[in-house]
Amino acid sequence: MDKSRIIVVGGGPAGMFAALEAAAGGHEVLLLEKNPVLGRKLKITGGGRCNLTNIKDKKEHQRATIHNPKFLYKAFEALDPKGLIKYFEDRGCTFKLEKEGTVFPKSDDSSEIINILEKDLLDQGVDIWYNHKVEGVSVQDQKVQGVVLTDDRELLADAVIITTGGASYPQTGSTGDGFKMAKELGHGIEKIKPALTSFEIKENWVKTLAGISFSGTAVRILKMNKLQESGDLLLTHYGISGPPILKLSSYINEIDLKENPVTVEIDFFPDKDEEELKAWFLHHSSGKKNLGSVLTEFWPKKFIDEILGFLKIPKDRKMNELKKKERGKVMGALKGLQLTVVGLRPVKDAIVTAGGVDVKEVNPSTMESKKVSGLYFAGEVLDLDAITGGYNLQIAFSTGFVAGSAAGRKEEQR
Repeated sequence: MDKSRIIVVGGGPAGMFAALEAAAGGHEVLLLEKNPVLGRKLKITGGGRCNLTNIKDKKEHQRATIHNPKFLYKAFEALDPKGLIKYFEDRGCTFKLEKEGTVFPKSDDSSEIINILEKDLLDQGVDIWYNHKVEGVSVQDQKVQGVVLTDDRELLADAVIITTGGASYPQTGSTGDGFKMAKELGHGIEKIKPALTSFEIKENWVKTLAGISFSGTAVRILKMNKLQESGDLLLTHYGISGPPILKLSSYINEIDLKENPVTVEIDFFPDKDEEELKAWFLHHSSGKKNLGSVLTEFWPKKFIDEILGFLKIPKDRKMNELKKKERGKVMGALKGLQLTVVGLRPVKDAIVTAGGVDVKEVNPSTMESKKVSGLYFAGEVLDLDAITGGYNLQIAFSTGFVAGSAAGRKEEQR
């Protein structure tokens, strides 16, 4: 066969895996990265520790995917979590399992993952051009011809794989370039929205307590059946954040929260039922201590001062003078403090971008465009997003794997 040239645009997890698989087919592969390094966003994932994937099975990965989970069936079949882990283990990386099936390198260092990928790319003969930004894809008769760089140079190619990421964390290079390219080629772009982001809250007293955190909470969205997540909660200058908030945000990002705010309910002690709390109050009811000082068993003092003000209960109210209605208010706040969500943090501050290239216009078995022959998409540029826990990186690696191997097979058949 004649050696074909495949260009991969974007050096994140999807792009690196796509380039590796295309090169495995014996083709000339050029990886174009606009940053001076590969994997800039990958480096900061999991707090710099890199939550590579989740050990749960393919069905659970689909359940964790918010938008278009069925599209991923073939991708997860081609490269599942075990296959991804084995790839890195075969290259000397060891992993550890953490809560809820999350998988991290034992080194707790995302650079280990990036270094393995970069070495493999060089070993496979992939040509990597750093600091090269692609302006667009050149097409003739609905067939890819190559790419055009920002300096107007055109690079010819038999296939182009777009793996430019979304529009989150633009400082890492994810600035929505792929959405623009796809749209120019006639692809529909589903509305870009923040996913895995924090809540903006109406109640101003919460915003004065930025930095206070609570462990082991349960957070639910009222009037949305069974929509609940658990984990640590953080108060911020704009509202609330933390793992349960990030997960819930992906379920409500299609709501116009300014016009239709939703109510979030926080259970600070999901392991305690109301009878236990009532017994605790009765135990302290005869004492002369102030309510505020007694509640330090549950909450930080600064938070107590503000929440009692919100509940309109004097913080110096003696426990033996506490009214039944006031006790009910405090118990209600402990088990179900209600706050009003009026917005989400913007896409640029979100961990993941929801929306993107309409997957109905992409072949799920190959990631090839149904509109332009020789054009492929993989990773966050597609309208695919999942909750936290390693699921989004698995989507990137799996779709990149499929796109690269499919592009290589197609060129072999020419």
